[in-house]
Amino acid sequence: MDCTTLPFYFYKTYSIRVRKIQNRLLITPYREILIFTVPVAILIFLLAMSFVLEGSQQFPLLAQSFLHGHLNFLSPIVGLGQDPIFWHGKVYWGDGPFPAMLLMPFVALWNISHYFFFQGYLTWFLIVGIIFFIFKLARTLSYSKEDSFILTLGFALGSVFIGVASVSSSWFFAQVVTTFLLFWGLYEFYTRKHKRWWLLGLISALILMTRSTAAPVFIFFALEIWCLTIATNKKLKKFAQLSLPVVAALALLGLYNFLRFQNPLNGGYAHQLLYPSAIESRSFGMFSLMHIPANLYSALLRAPDPVLRDNTSWLLKFPYIENNIYGMSIFVTSPYLLWLFTNKWSSFDARARRLLIAASLSALLVLTYFGIGLMQFGYRYSLDFLPELFLLFMIMYRKKHSQLSGGMKMLLLGSGVFNFYLLIHFIL
Repeated sequence: MDCTTLPFYFYKTYSIRVRKIQNRLLITPYREILIFTVPVAILIFLLAMSFVLEGSQQFPLLAQSFLHGHLNFLSPIVGLGQDPIFWHGKVYWGDGPFPAMLLMPFVALWNISHYFFFQGYLTWFLIVGIIFFIFKLARTLSYSKEDSFILTLGFALGSVFIGVASVSSSWFFAQVVTTFLLFWGLYEFYTRKHKRWWLLGLISALILMTRSTAAPVFIFFALEIWCLTIATNKKLKKFAQLSLPVVAALALLGLYNFLRFQNPLNGGYAHQLLYPSAIESRSFGMFSLMHIPANLYSALLRAPDPVLRDNTSWLLKFPYIENNIYGMSIFVTSPYLLWLFTNKWSSFDARARRLLIAASLSALLVLTYFGIGLMQFGYRYSLDFLPELFLLFMIMYRKKHSQLSGGMKMLLLGSGVFNFYLLIHFIL
């Protein structure tokens, strides 16, 4: 190549590279903006909200009590909507104790500087952990990095999780902790060739001590041991490793209840100060088949509320529809889940069926519970089994498709944008 042709060579090379860049910009800007800019901006905004929107702080206050050797609140928490339990002149909290135990070292550290540790400070790290687990699970199922990222956003934004992640109240914090533990357990199970049954048992125990209605994930792990093709004595050994932490958690909860209410089986829910409507519902039983129709309606059929211009017409005003505080169908907040229910039972393999059984048992507990999760975004109690359903969605979709279709990508990401549209008027 002589000096006369050298400029033409560089010009040709430069032109080819410029055209490649131009072609890429022409082809992918919409996709790149949609996938990365908008959802990530929403996610960052919600993470910031978890710091700003403090909500009720029962768990840090309970952690403070534990540090001082008390099981009741050191300062009174009273009033409707706070769900206090009055017993022999003291005020207690009915939810599982693990979130407060988790906060204890942070509360103790902040006490040194005489600052209050808000549970929202820890929520951010739990959300990041959930994002990590979902992404890794998707990669384990052989999804591409881009599809894995979209699926992660599909759950983080395109489900009721967006609601509990954005407001740092104690009820929501407990569900963030539960969601983290559920995905941790599923991640541990699906990504390790050699199962650490003791760790799966410990995770199940912590779930039991946070939200007992999510504990049936233990059934999935137990059924997996039962179906192993190994000697019976080895099965029993693995089952013992799985079960011992759960048995210890049951004993600890029994002791916790006995020290508070002199009854190991009394969690205090029967003594909660609730709204009159909730008290009437509870009178039919804490868990009862009579509660299923109302809960099914909220979980599957309830729609957003219209925003009317006034009380005398049906004219709508911006934002036209808004979140229904009594709950909304999971098919409103996560419409892509409809695809999962189009699959026949025969299309599920044995492991997927066992996972579905565990999710169904948890759903049954939630549906028979007297409460509906008032003042919420979506049907938040579904988070007790939604991680299993979302994993099943990923498993079954990957079984039938090599990658996410364009329509499914739009549905996953569009769900997040739609949920954010409804959520922003709920939290602000």
